[in-house]
Amino acid sequence: MPRPIVDTHIHLWKLPRTAPPMSDDSNFPTGCCGEIPWLEVDALMADYNRTIGGQRVDKIVVVESSGSTPPEKIIHSNRWMLDAAAADPKILSVVGKLNPSQPVREFSRGLAALAADKRWVGLRIGSGVFLQEGEKSGERLQPNVLENLAALADRGLMLDTLGLDGHAVAAIARAVPGLTIVMNHFAQKPPSLNVEDGWRSAMQAVAGAPAVCIKVSDIHRLSSTEQGGQWPTQFTPLSEPARYVSVLDTLYDLFGPERLIFGSNWPVSNVAGLGVDSVNVQIDILESYLAGKGEANRDAVMHDNALRIYSPRTGQ
Repeated sequence: MPRPIVDTHIHLWKLPRTAPPMSDDSNFPTGCCGEIPWLEVDALMADYNRTIGGQRVDKIVVVESSGSTPPEKIIHSNRWMLDAAAADPKILSVVGKLNPSQPVREFSRGLAALAADKRWVGLRIGSGVFLQEGEKSGERLQPNVLENLAALADRGLMLDTLGLDGHAVAAIARAVPGLTIVMNHFAQKPPSLNVEDGWRSAMQAVAGAPAVCIKVSDIHRLSSTEQGGQWPTQFTPLSEPARYVSVLDTLYDLFGPERLIFGSNWPVSNVAGLGVDSVNVQIDILESYLAGKGEANRDAVMHDNALRIYSPRTGQ
């Protein structure tokens, strides 16, 4: 019997109705991207559970979506996600946000406050916070980053990366060897069904870092170029699993099933959700691909790796 599906990448938010933005008594009001009509709606567990794909999922991981949240409200937004997790047993854990380039003492205070809740398992951070301006290789990081990431690793917490390519992540993995890193959304792959030389090279560069995993999230968005989709205009994705095999084969061959993890990126995944259920389409693509890999390998990608990396901590 195949193990149940874990979706390691959904976002939750509640837009403000009457409270001023980010007031102390408001719910977590930020969305992902701002002023995009199809995203300017509440995204709550009840909404996810109404999707066909969401009903196929046993557990989910909530990932921060606080790009528009002012720094003084970051702890508040993390705690809103933790409150949601406490109220719903379907939520396995929370990947939150702190700025790793802030002074070490300030970062440590925020880290200690949030890590007191065992469901808070790590950070998701974008390239603009990691790298100095104009830097691509990952060799020139913002001040304090490596020391703060080492503190993250010391607590047994993990790191989700957004916007960093394989070369940059490989450099960080070398500098902080105890840190588990998960590269989101096909690790900066361009939105096409081709296997670009540059992306393949970046994946080869990071595949040698054993603590780095790849989140195969938002897979149907790879058909954007072929379908004429362009962010943020919604489009209907290609649903035929065979069209995604070349990309998936590249990752499977380089990282193996033990380092690939399923995630949907709901509701942002709905950019490729015109006329379809975006979570359901993604599950079908992955399940079709993994059907030929054996049940143990299928379970690794759709269940086991998620629990290994994102389960609530039991230690300090």
